[in-house]
Parts: sequence; C-alpha cells; structure tokens
Amino acid sequence: MKTCDFEKLVAFLDKRLNIDAKLDVLDHLDHCDICRDAVFHIARDRDANLFYYRPQKAEKTLAR
Repeated sequence: MKTCDFEKLVAFLDKRLNIDAKLDVLDHLDHCDICRDAVFHIARDRDANLFYYRPQKAEKTLAR
C-alpha cells in the first residue's frame, strides 16, 4: 500500500485481506500517522462496548 486507501483499511479491520495485503497494510501503518489514526478511530467507533445508553432526562435532572 503505497498511498492511503480507506477501503483497504476497512477491509483490513474486517479481516477480508489475504496475508500479503495484510502485511502491506501493516507496513503502511508503520509509516503513516494518518492511516494509523484512522484505523484506531474506526475500530473504536465499531466497539459496541464503548457506547452506553444515557437517558436524555438524566442530563436535565443533573443540571438542576
């Protein structure tokens, strides 16, 4: 992966790449801060454990 490729990063996270493509992405991530950050944020946003239900009324109650 010589240039940034968002679709390839998503495929990497979805475990849809063969071993050569995975190694190519990992090598790119070693040198590209932008893609490394993108992978971090995509993975974080997909993690359902990081989301929790907060009733809207709870904020109003706390604000009083």
